Amino acid sequence: MYSFVRCVEPKCGKIAFAGGKACIVHAPHRAEAEAAALLEGSPEHRDLSFAGAAFEGLDLRGKKFYGCSFMGARLKSVLFTNAVFRLCFFDDATFDSCDFSHVDAQFCSFGGASLLNVSFENSELLHDSFVGASISECTFSNSNLYDSRFIRCELRNSDFVDCNLKRVYLIPSKEEKVSYKYSNTMESVRDEEHLYL
Repeated sequence: MYSFVRCVEPKCGKIAFAGGKACIVHAPHRAEAEAAALLEGSPEHRDLSFAGAAFEGLDLRGKKFYGCSFMGARLKSVLFTNAVFRLCFFDDATFDSCDFSHVDAQFCSFGGASLLNVSFENSELLHDSFVGASISECTFSNSNLYDSRFIRCELRNSDFVDCNLKRVYLIPSKEEKVSYKYSNTMESVRDEEHLYL
């Protein structure tokens, strides 16, 4: 789980950014650049908070993330290909043209996130939550989504082609032009009558 070290600024109370002593609001102006260098420079990251940061064009292919927070972050054109995520938080984050293909993500949360033109193809997405997320122009094709949650999310122009949907809760609040071709939709939960939390 990410560190609960609080910002040194009196009366702030926010989580310290990227292992530092202050939150992103009170960190030096170079904090995001230093965090980007840290992310690209190290193969593994544990218990770090990158909440509220803006990153663009980072190459994080094959990196490993354990208990990290990207809550409220703004990520554009970031490559996470072949990355590993365990118990990471992306709640309320914004993703634009990011690549999560071939990732292994377990027990992660994308609650309330906004995903536009994001690829999760050929990935292991087990026990993940996309509750309340806005998902547009995305692909999850050829992925294992076992026991993940897509409850009260918005799905638009997205593909779930040839996916394992066993025990997946697919109860979007809005759904248009979504393809489930070759996926085992009969093993997913598609109505609130069968919803258990």
